Amino acid sequence: MRPPTQILDAFSKLAELNQNDRKDALKAISEQKEALSDSEVNKYCVERLITGLASTRAAARVGFSTGLLMLLTSEAGESWTYSKLVEIANKKMDLSDKTIASSHAVGHYLFLAAIVHSSKYKDDEITKIVEHAKRIWEISPSLTFSLYKLLADFSLLLKDKDFVKFASSSIEPLLESTNTVYTPENITLSLLLRKKYSAFVSKNVKFVKKDGSVDFPTDSYSKLLFAIKKCDPSNTNLFIDLLLETANFETLYTSVIEPWALASNETKVLDRIFGVVRQYFDKHNGNVKMIVVVFTKEVLNRMEMAIRGKGQFRLLRNSVQTFANYIKGKLENLKGQEAYDLLKELEKRGSVDKACGVALTTLLLGKLQKKQVVTWINENISNQDELRKIVSAFSLWDEPSRVAILNSLLSQTATDTTQRVVTSIIDSLFYVKTRAGDFASIQLSEHNEKILRQLVVTVGGEEIVKKSEKIFAKAKLREKSLFILWLVIRLWAAVSPNKEDASSYESDLEELIEIAKNEKDENNSQVFVDLLIGILSREKKFHRTPVAFAFAHSLNTLKSKDLIHIVETAMMSENELIDNEEDEEIDEEGMPFENEDNENEEDEDDDDEEEEEDDEENDETIDEELLAKLNSALGDAAAKEDGSDQEMDDLDDEEMQKMDERLAAAFKMMAPKKLTRKQSTKNVEALKMKIADILLIAISSQSVTHKNKLNLIIPLLKWAKTDLKQHDRVAQKAIELINIILNIKMNDINEKDLITLLKDIIEESQNVTNPSIVEVFSSIISFVLETSASESHISSGIKSEFLALFQNFFKSVEGKIPADFVIKPITKLPKLFVDELNMLINAGFDEQNRIFKRTEVLNATSVICTKEVLADAKIEKTVVKNLVQKASIYLKNVLEGDSSEIKPRFFATVLRVVLNLSASIEENEKLVKIMRDSLESIIVEISSGENLAKLKKMNSACQQIVGKSFPSVVKSIKKHLEISTEN
Repeated sequence: MRPPTQILDAFSKLAELNQNDRKDALKAISEQKEALSDSEVNKYCVERLITGLASTRAAARVGFSTGLLMLLTSEAGESWTYSKLVEIANKKMDLSDKTIASSHAVGHYLFLAAIVHSSKYKDDEITKIVEHAKRIWEISPSLTFSLYKLLADFSLLLKDKDFVKFASSSIEPLLESTNTVYTPENITLSLLLRKKYSAFVSKNVKFVKKDGSVDFPTDSYSKLLFAIKKCDPSNTNLFIDLLLETANFETLYTSVIEPWALASNETKVLDRIFGVVRQYFDKHNGNVKMIVVVFTKEVLNRMEMAIRGKGQFRLLRNSVQTFANYIKGKLENLKGQEAYDLLKELEKRGSVDKACGVALTTLLLGKLQKKQVVTWINENISNQDELRKIVSAFSLWDEPSRVAILNSLLSQTATDTTQRVVTSIIDSLFYVKTRAGDFASIQLSEHNEKILRQLVVTVGGEEIVKKSEKIFAKAKLREKSLFILWLVIRLWAAVSPNKEDASSYESDLEELIEIAKNEKDENNSQVFVDLLIGILSREKKFHRTPVAFAFAHSLNTLKSKDLIHIVETAMMSENELIDNEEDEEIDEEGMPFENEDNENEEDEDDDDEEEEEDDEENDETIDEELLAKLNSALGDAAAKEDGSDQEMDDLDDEEMQKMDERLAAAFKMMAPKKLTRKQSTKNVEALKMKIADILLIAISSQSVTHKNKLNLIIPLLKWAKTDLKQHDRVAQKAIELINIILNIKMNDINEKDLITLLKDIIEESQNVTNPSIVEVFSSIISFVLETSASESHISSGIKSEFLALFQNFFKSVEGKIPADFVIKPITKLPKLFVDELNMLINAGFDEQNRIFKRTEVLNATSVICTKEVLADAKIEKTVVKNLVQKASIYLKNVLEGDSSEIKPRFFATVLRVVLNLSASIEENEKLVKIMRDSLESIIVEISSGENLAKLKKMNSACQQIVGKSFPSVVKSIKKHLEISTEN
């Protein structure tokens, strides 16, 4: 019987590379039960499957071996025995033919695998199967490992008595070979068989015990390293997996895994190590404490180079980060003493965090409990690098641990490191959230407030804190702001290593007390904000958050004049903001003059005499350190101890040059250090940016009224203009603050305030030319118009002011009022100016106006004439008549005049207005008729071939302004106005 087509087609698909095709083929074969019940079809299928095992294509081998196993374990395979199957295998895959024996050996291996897993053998055939396997690896040694693994699997499937009777004698020599040499094959066989036949294996293998446990002797690890190096890459994972299951991980990693990885290609070292570590944890539930053995010097160096992106290691950066995060996940469950022990071990290994790019030690530090925290801080109090980790770990500790660590730091002699750590921790107690223009929140929980208070009690005592609390409690307006800032500054003073800074903080504390006592003073608020700005002016980053907290929580007590005072402070010059020693007069030697007037000029002669005497005295008491430096710089030219000098002429040019360089270096070292102009400018700019951040909080706070925010616009504009040249970054920040205000919806502002703002803006805008400032001015005018508008109509007062500005724009000298002041508001809010179309059209076609201004106005007019704007607005007939009348006159003049006198941009803008209006009213027959009656003749004339050629140079302007070529624009106008294209 001939096999069905479905089976024949399925055999073709079994060799496909796509695994889904192979699965479909197997399913098709299994469904042909009736056909497979026929002996001839059955035999054909088995022979075909066995033959396919020797294919040179890996996909075919997978497909046919799976198909053979499936058939043998189904009803169709019940009649088959090992003897029948091996006869076919020997016939179809002849092992005696040396030319193809290697390929056939692979087929025989797959054949044996199918036999073993389908149990198609009798007890007395077990020995034959073992011998069959031996014959295969003799022909193809590359299959040895796979065949040993197959024999192990086969043995584990057998009954104990069958294994002893039929297989043990053949396998025993293979096990005994481990006593002379370690190979991946015999070790794998030993480790697999010990699970079921431990007594048998222990007789032949020294490292396997009778109970099945494994104990590799110390000297055996070098043999294991040799074995793993010999192992085929395809089998390495399995071999390592068995070693991880049985060997001591620390010894195995140190003696085998790392040397094996280091012996490979440099780019594969880390991948090999990472892979083994993942195997150890994922498949063998490894002890997380063992991770420390992985971080050896060689591994850490390579990981660090990968994180830094050096050389070929840069390609491994993602791999290192992924591995580090994987290890981080394993450390999450550690805490207390376990975390401490592992932390100490990692610290011994070196800069693990730096190499991993992930703060592993910081994570463990955060897992410590109070006892371990105290121990750790006592051990690392002098280690600056370790102390910095406290900042990150602080939020992970419980309250007792936090207080203990802070108390310990505060009890130490203040250093730069302890200051940095404590102040950073204080910063972390505050929760800051600022959404520009919408919401500002800087909070301190009651819990964290208690921590601050407790720390100050530790530093200064309970009595001082209680006394201050009583004073601040009477300050009803700013009680919380002042008290929290007082607590923080008290701690700043305690950890300040600089006496001058500590003294400044003490002055601040006294001023806070005075502010609290004099709350009713009308200048109290300005004194308060001046204090905050004064603190910000010092070069310490940790000042910002507590100052911002105090400011944010006092905003409801500040008036508009107080906020404006902050802006005016930011506008101050460098000399006013920062005391600069360099502003003193400098003499020729670079030292400052003393500008004190002599009380008695007659004493000058006496002073000269005294000066000579002083010089003689100074000669006797000359600074020995200074003399040593100068003598060293002079070298051979220095005065000798015996009084003899070397003449300068005796020194050659090279010696003279060296001496000059040494002298320059010596005087440079002795010169007093002073603040340069560049440094001063940088410091001032930094302060101005900090003030801008404070103002951002005010603008983004719900505690500040819309009117007060509106009142900041003019001062901010002045600030931007003041700092535009010297501090452009600051000016841009001021403009950003204005834009944030302009994006706030202010429906509660009355018309009077808006008119005042508009007048002030117009007054302030005189002779403004900078593009950034011009843009913000136009945005403010648009804001005023939009805020005053109701149902697409501007309020009368605002409209009157804007129209006056519009008229002045045409009357003013060029540049006095930039076009953007009037044009941008119209183009941004076109619906508000539909009623002013006639005014705009008249201004645009008025030849008394400059062509640039006319073009800008008509461009704004074209925006109003679009469909989107006029869809909800009614356009009057008079407007349409006025536009088409003036446009037709202009176009006729263009055709009749000299083409060289045409202004291309203006011409294109006129066409744009006409095109937009025609498109907007095309559904209104009356308005279309009005336009067509006035424009038809000129449009037809202008679209003639002769005139199109004459106006060809208008194409570029039309493309730029309208987005179409000149002929396309004319064609579109014809279409909208229903003008025949044949004319």
